[in-house]
Amino acid sequence: MMLSCCSLVVALLLSQASGFLGPSEDDGIPEEWVLLHVVQGNIGAGNYSYLRLNHDGRIILHMQSLKGDADLYVSDKTLKPSFDTYKLQSVTCGHDVVVVPGDFVRPVVTSPEDRKTSCPNMSPV
Repeated sequence: MMLSCCSLVVALLLSQASGFLGPSEDDGIPEEWVLLHVVQGNIGAGNYSYLRLNHDGRIILHMQSLKGDADLYVSDKTLKPSFDTYKLQSVTCGHDVVVVPGDFVRPVVTSPEDRKTSCPNMSPV
């Protein structure tokens, strides 16, 4: 069985702003945001990668699939969120965004997963 691979970048941002606005046209980051962490890596088809977040406050997760299509699942109840056990998710093609409320119990666990699918206008896996 041939495994596909999803390359992705996850940026974790702590937002002090009162409201969340989508990325601007020039992909600028608002001044009131603090970059917490950037993760880049590969996920094999049908696999998950888990990241624990212990930061207080609202966290905005940005994930860009560079190749393939990864989906993002987040939970404050389980240490291994997946497509059937999550509290928040983003399952779009390409750029995924999840806003984690400040009142979520810590640690928050985020779980990108390569869904073995491809999106229109994206390079094949």
